Amino acid sequence: MEDLLKLIEITKKRGQRSIQLVNLNFRKNEISKDNQLYDGIVNGQFLSDDEAAKAMFRSHPGNRNYRNAKAKLKQKLLNHLYFLDYDKSTYTLYNKCEYECRHMLHQCQILVKEGAHEIAANVLPTLIKNAKQFECIDILIEALTLQRNDYARQGKVTPYQEVSEELAYYQSFKQAIEEAEAAYQGILVFVNKSVSAQNRVMSNIPETVIKLQKYAQKYKSRQIDRLVFMLQTLYNELSWNFKDNIRLCDAIEDRYLKKDNSLVEIDLNKNDVVLTKLKAYYCLRDAEGGGAYAQKTSKFFKAGSSQWFRFMELYFLLMMKGLNYKKAGEIFRKVRTNKNYSVLPELEKKRWKIYRAFLVFVNDSKLLRWGFNLEKFVDTMPDYPKEFSSYNIARLIIQYMYLLRDGNIEEVRRRVEALQQYNSTHLDKRHNYRNSIFIRLLSIVTEKEFNYDQIEEKGRTYYNKLRKIDIPSEPGVDMEIISYDVLYSFILEYLKSNKLYVHYRFYNVSAV
Repeated sequence: MEDLLKLIEITKKRGQRSIQLVNLNFRKNEISKDNQLYDGIVNGQFLSDDEAAKAMFRSHPGNRNYRNAKAKLKQKLLNHLYFLDYDKSTYTLYNKCEYECRHMLHQCQILVKEGAHEIAANVLPTLIKNAKQFECIDILIEALTLQRNDYARQGKVTPYQEVSEELAYYQSFKQAIEEAEAAYQGILVFVNKSVSAQNRVMSNIPETVIKLQKYAQKYKSRQIDRLVFMLQTLYNELSWNFKDNIRLCDAIEDRYLKKDNSLVEIDLNKNDVVLTKLKAYYCLRDAEGGGAYAQKTSKFFKAGSSQWFRFMELYFLLMMKGLNYKKAGEIFRKVRTNKNYSVLPELEKKRWKIYRAFLVFVNDSKLLRWGFNLEKFVDTMPDYPKEFSSYNIARLIIQYMYLLRDGNIEEVRRRVEALQQYNSTHLDKRHNYRNSIFIRLLSIVTEKEFNYDQIEEKGRTYYNKLRKIDIPSEPGVDMEIISYDVLYSFILEYLKSNKLYVHYRFYNVSAV
């Protein structure tokens, strides 16, 4: 009872702020403007400030009433951060316990500040135990400091000395974690800056990994293990060593993640590891191994979440590379019919539109064509921003394929001219070598006036290069959706069997 009396005294003395929260489930009949704004965003009704302001106030985003509703909603959402539900199966045990430890630490700090030392002292042992178990070292140091200070207040010398020694150990542990984090971020900043900066730090990564591994062994630290894993997988991606990434993902899954997500005790998202491993399968073009792994791990992703869309994109591209067009069609339909597809960023939806065109090319059906103006897509020359030139290239290539198949010779020539411009001005050879080779093959088709024998002979060297040279691609950036050697096989088949090109060669003097 004394604890309750003291807590009541503190809360009465300080008073209570009015905390407004968003009505997430609308059980109450609330029709406030901020709730309307929230509902419209969640349901995909409002995709921009312009749409929301026009629908709610028949005005523009600068309207005072709209700005007030937006500010009120933002504050409610910030208030919700104190009441998040980490008991859901999508969160790890680490997520839940770290969140609870932060709340407990905040409570203890307030209790000590208000003079309720005894209540704080009763909470601290549980907080310290949980913080140690889950390696929440920053929280642990704060909690041990409070406990040490309380022993000093009471004049308990032996407990004070014991906690002081423990505090010194965990302070050195924290320093090791901070050095490991700084080392990782110090490399990451240059990797993300530019290719030249990336190349300058590449040689430093193996040495940094060894340093971090020593820290991990010294403190038996899961958190530093996590940083080692992230740095190693980053290095392997940059050096195109994707087989090692699969091995690393297997090892960390066996060590920490071979349990239900709600029991994982490390600050590592199981889904992030799945995406890293699936990307490795994709870059290795291992559709069989990657497909089996994707089928096994798809249950980890909540349908409609951002990670789910990323997972499905990798899965789709892997099936396209593996020529499993039927499975790719199933994946595409799941993505396209998901209710959250409409709220994807416009750029992602444009990317899926390009994927759809490639899919229909090899797996045509009414179901996949439904709601897709394929004719307009093929007829319209692409005009994506310069930084997304790969989208332009991919769209021009698939337009070329449709037009060639249909025998539209003049439009095929236009697409070749556009692709040649990209080849000369936008494509660096390190990351776009396969693009350059394939564009050269497409050019040979028009140079040799669609003559199958001459094209097959002239293009044989480039075709063999495509089959031998495999440069790993970045999914969603490098848009080789169907392998170029496969597309070239289609081209040769059309030129050999389509009567349109037989007639064209017969009547075109330059083709003789």
